[in-house]
Amino acid sequence: MTLLVRSLVGQIERLTDFKVTKKDAIDNENNISATVLQTSRNNHAFPLIQNEGALFYEDEEYVIKKTKFTPIGDFLQVEIEGLHRAYSDLGDNYVYTTSGKKKKLYIEDMLDIALKGSGYSYSITPAGLDDSFEVEEFGNGYSLGLLNDIKDKYSCEYEIIGKKVHIAKEISRDTDYVIRDRLNVKNPSQELDTSSIKTYIRGFGKKDEKTGKYVVEAEYTSPLASVYGIKHANPIIDDSYGAGDKGKLEKRLEKELTDKLEITISLTYTEIVARGMQDIRKGDYVWCILEPFDLKTKLRVVSVESYSDPHKPDNFTFGKLRPSYKKTVASLLRTQKSISKMIDSSSGKLKGSAVGENITIGPQAVFEDGYDPTKITIPTYTLANATTDGLMSAADYSKLASIVLGPGGQVSIALATETENGLMSAADFSKIKRINVGTATVDISTLPQQLETINQRLTALENK
Repeated sequence: MTLLVRSLVGQIERLTDFKVTKKDAIDNENNISATVLQTSRNNHAFPLIQNEGALFYEDEEYVIKKTKFTPIGDFLQVEIEGLHRAYSDLGDNYVYTTSGKKKKLYIEDMLDIALKGSGYSYSITPAGLDDSFEVEEFGNGYSLGLLNDIKDKYSCEYEIIGKKVHIAKEISRDTDYVIRDRLNVKNPSQELDTSSIKTYIRGFGKKDEKTGKYVVEAEYTSPLASVYGIKHANPIIDDSYGAGDKGKLEKRLEKELTDKLEITISLTYTEIVARGMQDIRKGDYVWCILEPFDLKTKLRVVSVESYSDPHKPDNFTFGKLRPSYKKTVASLLRTQKSISKMIDSSSGKLKGSAVGENITIGPQAVFEDGYDPTKITIPTYTLANATTDGLMSAADYSKLASIVLGPGGQVSIALATETENGLMSAADFSKIKRINVGTATVDISTLPQQLETINQRLTALENK
């Protein structure tokens, strides 16, 4: 992989000693993060890393938005966050004109306004897209924000290649590739999110000018309310619904309510070149077979995270998987019913009836392979002696038995001799025993006797 840097004055150099992570998603999150270590090999290029400069990676340009420098030994290391050039350009281009009063606009009309002055053009694949919308004062904003507004209105997607924005109902390919655990998948995970789930919504149409009351009202309760209870969503108030539009309003409520469990699957995909499975891209539909999650269906790749390290496989995230109401409610109710038999709802503690007064392991109990509690024996040991092992070995017993304790329980160690070790070794004792005084060798062991003789002579002399 090659990583180039361009400074603010246009100088371009090649960087070395780097790591890059690239993320590309259908929600137009297109960026890279890079870590570059300053070394003797890239000293000429490292100073060119500047905010609002650019990095070039895999034939794409990214504008440097964040840099963080830290010292590593005698050199510096920089962490870089870069945004794809197209999203940086469109995010900085402000459109000051608007479409004017409320009127019908086609998607081409909106794109002409959104991209005005940006230098970017567009192409449209019209299949599946609505014809037009009534809008008022469309414009007066950043190109990227207006482009996302168009995407939301038409429930479509866009992808930017070079200086052209490609619009379609979906930017995707329908493939026959198979992603399967234990074949080409590592570290699969499944995330269930209920943070925004709602189970009840009300809707109101036009108001009667005389009474001030709504001429039509409707409500919708999700089947998931039987499990999660009533969770109110913001009401829909739309004066386009008249007295005869209750059915339409009810359908609108069911569509608007966020009452579906959303499951996100993420995994690391290991390419298998021999099987021709190295071309999975963002937006592709692929077969996803993950037995641990009881999953066998086609899912869409919504984001791909790739790495400059050739030994690190890409990481894929798939689109939201929304299980059917019937399966979801049935599964949750079964779990709830099973738990209610064991847990006291008032105290939250395990019911005594669930286990009885005493827990008994009977003949029908199943244990892991190789484990049989009936065959377990607890070993017993006798005390050790000088010839027989027990709680300790016979050798250790003999060592402990030879320890002599003196007054106060302190270990007593014998004095050394010329032949036995003691407080010092026998060899050291022999060396110290003899001290050279001048040319004579004095035997320390005779000093007490000599001193006693000298004292006797002194006493005799004093008494004369």
